[in-house]
Amino acid sequence: MPRIFPRIVCILAAALAAALPVREAAAQSRKPLTRMEKLMAIPRFREELRLIVDGLAQYAESRDPRFLLVGRMPLGLMATSPWEQQRESLLDPASLDREPVPDTAPGAPFRRILHDLDAVALDGVNCPKPPPKPDAPKPSRAEEMKAQAIAQRIAAVRASGMRVISLDPCAAADPFATAKRGRAEKTLSIAEIGAPDAPQRLPKGRPPFENAANVDNLGDVKNGLWMRGPRAYASKDDWLMALGESNADLVIVDAFYAADKPLTRTDVRGLKYKRLGARRLLLAEINLSAARDDRYYWKRGWRVGEPAFLREPLPGMPSDILVNYWMPEWKEILGAYFKGLMDLGFDGVLLDGLNAPDRLEYEVFLE
Repeated sequence: MPRIFPRIVCILAAALAAALPVREAAAQSRKPLTRMEKLMAIPRFREELRLIVDGLAQYAESRDPRFLLVGRMPLGLMATSPWEQQRESLLDPASLDREPVPDTAPGAPFRRILHDLDAVALDGVNCPKPPPKPDAPKPSRAEEMKAQAIAQRIAAVRASGMRVISLDPCAAADPFATAKRGRAEKTLSIAEIGAPDAPQRLPKGRPPFENAANVDNLGDVKNGLWMRGPRAYASKDDWLMALGESNADLVIVDAFYAADKPLTRTDVRGLKYKRLGARRLLLAEINLSAARDDRYYWKRGWRVGEPAFLREPLPGMPSDILVNYWMPEWKEILGAYFKGLMDLGFDGVLLDGLNAPDRLEYEVFLE
């Protein structure tokens, strides 16, 4: 992938640019901030990420209407959170007396994200659930209500006709049983490879429900794999050869084997075909809310807080830093990265990092 990308067309720049006039004015002011100014200076974490997804979807549609956007764990963006409701009520107490707009209304979060995405990917839906521990506390009423709301959201996604995908770390150990559970639940099983709790190398043998036909859209996909960590392979060539031996209908990869070894157009073109010669779908992963120190955009001397969009380390992910994704500097990097993936010829992307607002809303207390 080239180190310097051309500037993104106006449609993406305009859609991704979220002006922060109140925050900038407050920062420049020498007067102590009022309570209202402090509240207005707090980003709308969930809405800012929705705007980015909106912008990427609009840009992709303008370039190639067939380009696929699959959202990993997007359910939190599909609903107005209690934190959002509290922020609105503090800024506008009269909102408490108004009838809330349903999330499923036109222009509301559920409908917006539903229109932006081509599929919803969830984690481990088809994997067996561990039995509860004897001394485990009973779920609280709030936890039960949250689980019920999530189940209702998933049901609404299915009712809309959108494909639901499960990224299953257990699938490599027992791919056929996992795939059968997925079929029964109408949730396509994608084997997750390379994650800490998953096998590090691609499984040998035929994929479940092997398909000799060309795959032109998500509705044709019968199996797939997400190759998260390629470093179990000694070289980029070994990694590409292993992927090329697979007959999976859908393959999701990182666009980089290593910091200095990105995929090329030729690599991408070759990975879009199964071993048996039929066409398949090839997606690239992209994290919207985390920067990595092994990417082309990372500059020597960068650290948490320098530049300002680098927010905090992510536990268990030594190369990743949570970013202030609403800041223009990160949006420019993200937009160039997204454009680069389209330029390379991928069929679509897996949008990762969509649950970042959960963490941020937990960290930022409203008063």
